[in-house]
Amino acid sequence: MHFDALTLACVVAELKRTLCPGRIQQVVLVDTHMLGFEVYAGGARHPLLIALHPDGARVHTVSYKLRRGVDGETPLLLLLRKYARGALLSDVVQPAPVERVLHLHLDHPEHGATTLIVELIGRQPNAVLVGPAGRILETLRRVRAQEGARALLPGHVYAPPPVPAKLPPLDDGAEDYYARLTRLLDQPGPLWKALVANIAGLSPTAAREIAFRVTGSAEAGCEGASVIALVQALQELWAPLRTGNWQPGLIEDEGQIVGFAPYPVHFRGRFLPQPSMSEALERFFARPTATRSSDPYAALRGHVLAQVKRVQAQVERRLAALAGDEPAPGEAEQLRTQANWLLALSGQVAPGQTLLEVDTGAETLQIPLDPQLPPVEQAQRLFKRAAKLERAAQMIPQRRAQLLADLDLLAQLKLDAERATNQPELAAVLDELHRAGLLPSSKTRTPKAAPAVGGPLRFRTRRGVEIVVGRNVRQNEEVTFKLARPSDLWLHVRGAPGAHVVVRTAAKAAEEQDVLAAAQLAAFYSSQRGENKVDVIVTERRWVSRAPGGHTGQVVVARERVVRVPAVEPEDVTAI
Repeated sequence: MHFDALTLACVVAELKRTLCPGRIQQVVLVDTHMLGFEVYAGGARHPLLIALHPDGARVHTVSYKLRRGVDGETPLLLLLRKYARGALLSDVVQPAPVERVLHLHLDHPEHGATTLIVELIGRQPNAVLVGPAGRILETLRRVRAQEGARALLPGHVYAPPPVPAKLPPLDDGAEDYYARLTRLLDQPGPLWKALVANIAGLSPTAAREIAFRVTGSAEAGCEGASVIALVQALQELWAPLRTGNWQPGLIEDEGQIVGFAPYPVHFRGRFLPQPSMSEALERFFARPTATRSSDPYAALRGHVLAQVKRVQAQVERRLAALAGDEPAPGEAEQLRTQANWLLALSGQVAPGQTLLEVDTGAETLQIPLDPQLPPVEQAQRLFKRAAKLERAAQMIPQRRAQLLADLDLLAQLKLDAERATNQPELAAVLDELHRAGLLPSSKTRTPKAAPAVGGPLRFRTRRGVEIVVGRNVRQNEEVTFKLARPSDLWLHVRGAPGAHVVVRTAAKAAEEQDVLAAAQLAAFYSSQRGENKVDVIVTERRWVSRAPGGHTGQVVVARERVVRVPAVEPEDVTAI
């Protein structure tokens, strides 16, 4: 589906209503081609997303907080922080209703008026910050003038995209308007293609809808189509520009969301009305099956990964502090020995004495003294210090083991967040952090069921052996302790986070080629993906048990052998 001029017009109407005037409170780079703004308007904060990916260029508000998703700062981001953060968003304008170009008018109390021009056109969508006199301050993508293309460079005067020589979608009063429409209907081929080629502002989606309304078929040819019916269909689609009666919605076909439009669609599937165009776009681009280069979960994924990394840093600091608190071997016993000697020889300590030397027969023991304290009190203090060190010597190894288990879990959760394919899987990462006690629970947070994250992956080898693969901590727990039988083979990449993999052996015994295929899956669904040689543990499930005091999906293995495989998808398995 296409974010076309009509869709942009619908979004602009929504932005005018909800954001203007509004104060821009935050500007972030969600990813390398995606800008995020937080606009305070009408007593509420509104996240505004500007996506400039070639296959998913769009502008709309979203229901979640947009967060920084990449390290570093681009020249455009630095200037937006200067001119946009704290500025008033006074207006949002689509200069030409047939073009996918948007102007955001900004007015900063210190730096004055600027315009952020968003061009959602071609294979290189762009954002251009323009200052006084129309001069470009910075762009997302710098474009040099070549082969007739516009130059989009700092210091140059901004020039809008060239207007294609096409018919306007509505009668512009030209004497030959209807004659040109008639000639359009004389062309060979599908009507919708002729409409896209000859009428400005029409995407393939809109053109197919018009063809359906004119002829009853989205794929009908031009021959026999009525000019009057064509004019009427064009007027129906473009009328909301004048009336404001937009009808945004999603297109569902065979149970899948396949498109969106700001008007009811009849040529395909079922049209599902939505409260706003922004909500429709957010739902469409959040589909787990969407095929596009941009990441629809970039903002949420960035937030989740930031939480994981923050907790990792905290745990690492605790480990470092623990190392500093750990007593040296024999330190507690040495203090206890000093205390015993000091208590025994307290009557021999002279007033003001600062050192007591004791010949033990094996060595000369030197005990520092505080001349301000009685010897007995000093001995008691030494006993207390020795007891504290003894407690630390018992507690610190246990605490270190727990912190190391926390780091192992965090490494797995980081991988889970990076590989998550939908919002529930990302939410499950945060939920697991809360359940593990690594993220403090909000006072308003009530216990609830864990987010549903789907089931593990299943594959079948050429010999018919089934392989089950967990893709996150919860699926790993399920695969190992609910689905696997004691005699099934269990695999996991050695020394790194990754999938628990089980080879089901009840129906058919696994041969070595099946084991190697399963090992490749274990390596591929791990943090070692892409490596040429990865060690994978192989054992029977009976030798795998939950790690004492460990987190979800953490295990200990009693017996194992190791195979070495490349971390690539095996060719001899089929998903089932």
